[in-house]
Amino acid sequence: MPRKFRLGQSREAHELDAADVYAREGRAQSKRRQQSAERLSTDNEAHDSGAMLRLPDPGPWMHLPEATLVWRHSQIVDLLLDDGTALRASLAGKLKGVKLVVGDRLRYSMVPLEDAEDPGLPGAQVVAVMPRRSLLKRGGIDDREPWQLICANADELWICVAVVDPPLRPGLVERALALALASGLALRIIVTKRDRASLKDTLPELDPLRAQGLPILETSAARGQGLEPLRDLLRGRTVVLVGHSGVGKSTLINALAPDLQQRTAGISRYGTGRHTTTGSRWLACGEGGTIVDTPGIRNLSVRGLPRTLLPLIFPEFPAEWIEDPMALDPEDEALGLDYPERLQSLQRLWLEMEERNPNQNVHR
Repeated sequence: MPRKFRLGQSREAHELDAADVYAREGRAQSKRRQQSAERLSTDNEAHDSGAMLRLPDPGPWMHLPEATLVWRHSQIVDLLLDDGTALRASLAGKLKGVKLVVGDRLRYSMVPLEDAEDPGLPGAQVVAVMPRRSLLKRGGIDDREPWQLICANADELWICVAVVDPPLRPGLVERALALALASGLALRIIVTKRDRASLKDTLPELDPLRAQGLPILETSAARGQGLEPLRDLLRGRTVVLVGHSGVGKSTLINALAPDLQQRTAGISRYGTGRHTTTGSRWLACGEGGTIVDTPGIRNLSVRGLPRTLLPLIFPEFPAEWIEDPMALDPEDEALGLDYPERLQSLQRLWLEMEERNPNQNVHR
């Protein structure tokens, strides 16, 4: 029986370990995968990105009491009642496929209205979700999961950036502005760890954002700097804290509302945060405001957001630049750019907003 060889291998034994054998074999496998992918038929291109945001009609359950979702554990949810007490409940069967998020207003019954599959589930049962007045979300990883929900029914988005550890990244603020505009939320920039930099350091990285008139508040939880204005802004509002891991979101919360006692940790030896917050949580403060603490993020995807937001994020650029920024070179001195990195950021967001499915290697 003749000996069989793997595709790309030589029939000469002394050539089996040659360096280019593995390269030839890898190219052959890549080509087969590409041909297979091109033959693959998929419905992702026609996916309805708004389907996961639709909620069932709550009309039949309007007579039931209402509460706020503060935490979700799979099919069990923690609710905050209007009188300030906490309640643990299970989800009715028709809600198990609904994308619930912290801040949702839910209708619940103290007596299960459906037979529970697990007798160990809580007695109270959530049966309806009320319409959301706002929904903060970021782009998902592909068209099967087009959105990652962050919070519902918030009033403002506070993007936290640290002076150092981790370093200040204006690009994250620009992305947060895109998410806030898409969700109808006001944006505030909260600079933390201000005591770690000299007062002579005016943080020029934020100058383009100052020129837009975006509110910037500099704080130091260690020295109590800038905390009283934040307390005034928090009263009567629901705000979402977003930022890189390690910027000091939990430390800031403890400074604003010491009774909440959020767990904190220092920066790791790699210069990154330690992720003491593992999930979005609704935190009612004693002075009438609410903070939604979120886990540290690496990036805020704008995938799927409309490009019509770009003129609001980059108002200094003419309309024809925003229409096709890829035709411009940020290093071209003839453009007279004060901040070339802003044009680079515009190009990144412009491309990302157009993306459909980054996990699929088929370009049609």
